[in-house]
Amino acid sequence: MEINLNIRIGHLKIIDHLILGYSVFRLQSNEDQLHHSTLENIPMNSWEQICEGLRRGDLHGAFITAPLAMDLFAAGLDISFLMFVHSSGSLMVRNRSARIKSLVDLKGKSILIPHDLSVQHLLLHKLLIAADLSLCPTDLPKIDPDKIITETAPPFLMPQILEYDEDRDIGAYMVPEPYGSQAIAKGIADRLCTSDSLWKDHPCCGFVVQKCLESTRREAVEELVRHFFQSAHHLDTKTDKKRFDFAHDFLGQEQEVVNQAILNSGISYTPQKLLADRDKLDIIQTYMTDTMGLMSRINLDDFINLVHGEKAVSEMKL
Repeated sequence: MEINLNIRIGHLKIIDHLILGYSVFRLQSNEDQLHHSTLENIPMNSWEQICEGLRRGDLHGAFITAPLAMDLFAAGLDISFLMFVHSSGSLMVRNRSARIKSLVDLKGKSILIPHDLSVQHLLLHKLLIAADLSLCPTDLPKIDPDKIITETAPPFLMPQILEYDEDRDIGAYMVPEPYGSQAIAKGIADRLCTSDSLWKDHPCCGFVVQKCLESTRREAVEELVRHFFQSAHHLDTKTDKKRFDFAHDFLGQEQEVVNQAILNSGISYTPQKLLADRDKLDIIQTYMTDTMGLMSRINLDDFINLVHGEKAVSEMKL
């Protein structure tokens, strides 16, 4: 008899990863159960920590931003991309004390992003290029007053970094929620735009697993993907105000910040949008490879496994 495996999934405390939190909540509340495995969510503080957990084999899988997952695959990590876990859901906020009134006022300032290989970076790049604004490399000794510099920081630290930016060097940041809403609630930032306004229903994070797990414990992986799609469907369709009550524990935030982040960020958990769309991944890859020069091209057909997601959605009869 096959012994149930405890599947360890790394994630950040962001609303992009909320279907993982809701799946854990459902299991702990005995609303549902897994028959082939148990599920353990491993909260981490940065994308770098998640990458290291995958490289070392400490994690069986992760909820991770798609460009970074593709980069890990390009570097030889044997992972499969099984599904998106949300669409949209990030926020760009401006530093209230820096008196940023328009994008032009960001010249000579820094903008924080969660990682160079993030969809937030891609969207920011497209936004600034469209506004005829220039980015400069982060290794310059002194920022060009006519250009904008991007700097990386863990999402959870961004509100704190902004709060203690006494020199007003930081003009804005683009971040997965709730860390934009948190800064707004603290009175240190104002909303500039949602990521959804820059790319409607854009993909961002996905669920990846080690291919060795997928090959040896296929039933467990298939069941887990089905569970995630069911959690997504519940969050997408249930309308009562209590549907996100679990989220403040998962995110470690006050409930009102969580509510504002979810309701005003444009995030969606619609199951049909969570299928691993090859064309959307190719848009990300092409832009970050050809335009931004940050990635190496991969064979997406070797990277993506649509089987479990398509089966889950078909069984739900949506």
